[in-house]
Amino acid sequence: VEERLRDFMSLPKVVAWGECGLDYFDKKTGGEVQSDEWRSLQRHVFARQLCVAGSLGKPLVVHSRAAEEDTLALLSEHLPRHHPVHVHCFTSSWTLARELLDRFPQLFIGFTGVVSFPCADALREVVARVPLERLLLETDGPYMAPVPFRGRIAHPGHIPLVAEAVAGVKGVPVEDVLTTCRENARRMYGF
Repeated sequence: VEERLRDFMSLPKVVAWGECGLDYFDKKTGGEVQSDEWRSLQRHVFARQLCVAGSLGKPLVVHSRAAEEDTLALLSEHLPRHHPVHVHCFTSSWTLARELLDRFPQLFIGFTGVVSFPCADALREVVARVPLERLLLETDGPYMAPVPFRGRIAHPGHIPLVAEAVAGVKGVPVEDVLTTCRENARRMYGF
């Protein structure tokens, strides 16, 4: 499987490796996965993917849910410091965001429509602190549609609404958010 993935990565339309990462959320209980075996398997696979992505030089798209410490530890151990990273659909803490931004100068943090949810005050605090020059806008379709479309299918047409929510948090014009994030995406993905 790894060899086939490496072959696919050489195709001209492939711009990044991922999304890959750790997800310790347990859908059955609404809590965290308790199985050490399951967590260990995820860590092993993610570490291997980090090594492959690093060796290929392609940008990396990272998923992390309920796995902050392990995500940070594995990225730090297995990825070169200057590797381009997009931590997508970020809903974690400022502590993790700050550590990632400090350790990886070419890392961007992606925010979705969750920024617009009434219950997302903690995430809006993270958005306020992440420099606009290190931020990406995304939808994470089909989920995470912004208000007033919450609960419906998210799509790229919702990006202006995510940008409006970010602009409101940061107190800047929405045009500045869109322009800066477009440039960030170009820097991240090389186009």
